[in-house]
Amino acid sequence: MSEVKKTKHIDNKPIDIEKGSMKEFVPEPGKEVILSVRDLNIGFVTRGKKTHVLRDINLDVYKGETLAIVGESGSGKSVFTKTFTGMLDSNGFISSGSIMFGGMDLVSFKSDKDWLKIRGKRIATIFQDPMTSLNPLLSIGYQISEVLRLHRGMSKEEAKKEAINLLEKVKIPNAAERYKDYPFQYSGGMRQRVVIAIALACRPEILICDEPTTALDVTVQSQIINLIKELQKEYQWTTIFITHDLGVVANIADRIAVMYGGQIVEYGTVQEVFYEPAHPYTWALLCSLPQLGSKDEPLSFIKGNPPSFGKEIIGDAFAPRNEFAMNIDFVREPPIFKISESHWAKTWLLSPYAPKIKKPKVIVELHERMKQAAQELERQEGFTHEENE
Repeated sequence: MSEVKKTKHIDNKPIDIEKGSMKEFVPEPGKEVILSVRDLNIGFVTRGKKTHVLRDINLDVYKGETLAIVGESGSGKSVFTKTFTGMLDSNGFISSGSIMFGGMDLVSFKSDKDWLKIRGKRIATIFQDPMTSLNPLLSIGYQISEVLRLHRGMSKEEAKKEAINLLEKVKIPNAAERYKDYPFQYSGGMRQRVVIAIALACRPEILICDEPTTALDVTVQSQIINLIKELQKEYQWTTIFITHDLGVVANIADRIAVMYGGQIVEYGTVQEVFYEPAHPYTWALLCSLPQLGSKDEPLSFIKGNPPSFGKEIIGDAFAPRNEFAMNIDFVREPPIFKISESHWAKTWLLSPYAPKIKKPKVIVELHERMKQAAQELERQEGFTHEENE
């Protein structure tokens, strides 16, 4: 790409792709990187054909903070994070790139024996449906105790005592009595708390939360998110929170990576992505949040469907759904433009030659609408608190 500088045009003006762009993703100064991804490409073999689904991903996860990975279903969020624990499907493969963690390149791991050093012990995952993580034939207490005995070498008595302690940590009432209960005896929210307790058992350095609240009602969602935040402060782990809903991460994330079409299209602090979004896809996600809507406006939604990975993506993957797309978006992939030391976006609209556009009304009024949404949330929580009293 860097060899051909002026072969495409925006509004009949030459594009210097070096200007305003970064050929290399550079970590933010002063931050301790716990996990670093460089030039990662992931694919799957289907019907004897190789299909690439994640392309050229560069990302740093900083120690002690919460990174939210946001995007629609099918954008590649879960596939991406499965590579951190060696849980890609059997037909999946990493064609190139590196994932550095604890001085090791996780891409070089080939066997389950290698992954036992990492999976659950140093990097743990909480999945969307707790019933996929819990064995319905074994008691809750036994499942937690086995993890403690396997990974921390505890005796049966020690493991039981610690398991009850963990159940109390995740706020399971009457933990000692419910130690022998089975998963079907717990509600969905309580089962998710048990999964969190199992993740806690190994004291992981990184906790991946893969849409952990999607299957729960709104009230329980808030409780689980608050629980994860409380436990993170106590145990000092790093959280990677996967969700399709930007609204969920507003009060939990320090940093946000927006994914679309198998790529990270915007990356920045929660303040930058929420208040100074730069990519049209991020605009579309924000405009789709009901809490930012107005009674006088119809509900906004993103027209069309995410790209099919079975077909080659040419240009910007979001172009067919992007009302602000230019001709170049359909023929040439945009570079990563640096907006600030911590904020990046992959869109031709950041080119100095791109025309000025009129942003969506929600984005123009974002600060005021976010303020109103926060006030409404406080009002609703106040009513809920009064009712509980």
